[in-house]
Amino acid sequence: MKDGLYDDGLVRTHRWIEASQHKIGKAAQANALRSLQDQAEELDRLLADKSKEAQAAEQAYAALKNICEGRDDLKTFAAAFAAAQTEIGEAHSRLDALDGAGDGGLRDKKRAQQKLKDKRLDERKTQQKAFGEHDGELRSAERRLGDGENVPGSELNLRVARSIYRKAFPLYSAAKGRLVYRERLDAAAKGGFAEKHRAIADKAVKDADASDVERVRIERRVRELLYDYFDQFGMSSQVGAESEPLREVKPWMEQLISDIESNELRQYERQAREAAEKASTLLRGEFINALTARIGKMERELQSLNRSLYAHPFHNERYSFHRTQVVEFQPILKIIEIAKTSPEALDMLFRGDAPDDFPHKDTILALEALLEDPDKDFTQFEDYRNFYTFEIHMEDVATGRSTRWEQRRGTGSGAEQQVPIYVAIGASLAGVYGSAEHRTGKPAGFALAMFDEAFSKMDGKNQRQMMSFYKNLGLQFVIAAPFEKRVAVLEHMDTIVEVDRIGEQSRATVVQLKEKAKRELMAIDPDLMSEDELASRLAAE
Repeated sequence: MKDGLYDDGLVRTHRWIEASQHKIGKAAQANALRSLQDQAEELDRLLADKSKEAQAAEQAYAALKNICEGRDDLKTFAAAFAAAQTEIGEAHSRLDALDGAGDGGLRDKKRAQQKLKDKRLDERKTQQKAFGEHDGELRSAERRLGDGENVPGSELNLRVARSIYRKAFPLYSAAKGRLVYRERLDAAAKGGFAEKHRAIADKAVKDADASDVERVRIERRVRELLYDYFDQFGMSSQVGAESEPLREVKPWMEQLISDIESNELRQYERQAREAAEKASTLLRGEFINALTARIGKMERELQSLNRSLYAHPFHNERYSFHRTQVVEFQPILKIIEIAKTSPEALDMLFRGDAPDDFPHKDTILALEALLEDPDKDFTQFEDYRNFYTFEIHMEDVATGRSTRWEQRRGTGSGAEQQVPIYVAIGASLAGVYGSAEHRTGKPAGFALAMFDEAFSKMDGKNQRQMMSFYKNLGLQFVIAAPFEKRVAVLEHMDTIVEVDRIGEQSRATVVQLKEKAKRELMAIDPDLMSEDELASRLAAE
């Protein structure tokens, strides 16, 4: 199990619980401690709130008690209450008068201060964001400084460069180098800036003359090309061979190119539309036909597997494989069924103009939406097995009661848990090798299946049934098992290699079983005898 992914040998599922429920490991202990601390803090907060409420209730109770104890002074309290109400009214009047007279600009100042505060907060957020970015760059630079010698700028790379420099420096003459460098600096200082400016001006004049010569050459070449064009396609009423190249010839040429490209694009658009229709027809045909062929092959393989399983019951149960359509891919499977009965209905795919009375319109629209979804991984459509979920069913031979593997998993006996796994392994290997569909007279391929301590929880009868089932699938199996386990598998083995270890040495003995020996072993196998044959053999002994 890794990151909550549980592998029980047949399927892989996720099992998740909250972190506070983890019981094992240091991380679980730390999480449990933090959870208890959070609970303690929450209880402290609730206790503080309840204490405040209790204090308020006690104060209210004391006030009511004083009122009740002074029952004779109620008139006095009523008069005091009326006077207090009058004072409250007068205070409100004075407040209204103050509001009408104005506050001397305090509200405006408050709003200005609030705006300034908001502005400072925005600036602080911007600065905090910049600080975070710079801090991240700083941490990244610190990590790069600690990288290896092949990372430029790291401390180790700098030490390596300094080491190389210290080794290479004595190989050169520093005194001669300084002398040559000094001579170059002196020569540059003596030349002066006037000579540099004069040299730049002379070069600019030469470049201008060369540009004029090049311009004249280009204009001559343009006129030659215009003569050639007019000779081949006829004269134009808009320009002539002597027209100005930039002001007259260039706009005319750009308009002519635009007209040519627009005409060509119309032809290309028509050709592209025809090619798209052909490609759509091929896509519809090959997509549906390929899926139909693959699903048909899958159904034949399932039927072949179920026929083989029907002839090999395990602990009085017959196993079989069943498939269920995945809801997400039902439009594709419906289209395949429609194609079998009404192939012409596929012509409405990807056309977008299906009539309202078309019987398969909903299926066509659902399939188009599924295939044209940009967020959908198209590789899911390449494997037809994604369209189904597969299950193993076990049917009791006597009662006919059927049980699914998902129901039995985790509740059955050791053999009942192990048999479905080996059945699924054999079916998977046969599907990979293609050995389940081998034909008589044709080689079935290598089809190798290797097991270590195979069928350890099965009895001898179920082991023989399983090996017979594997042979029926065309698999060649190699089994590593203790010496005492060979009795149950002898009749299905061609070669037995016995390895004996004596001290630090080992010895191997190879025994090959011929068909006659296998028949004799099967003849004395009690599991293959009828009740009458077994009774007569016991009576004879």
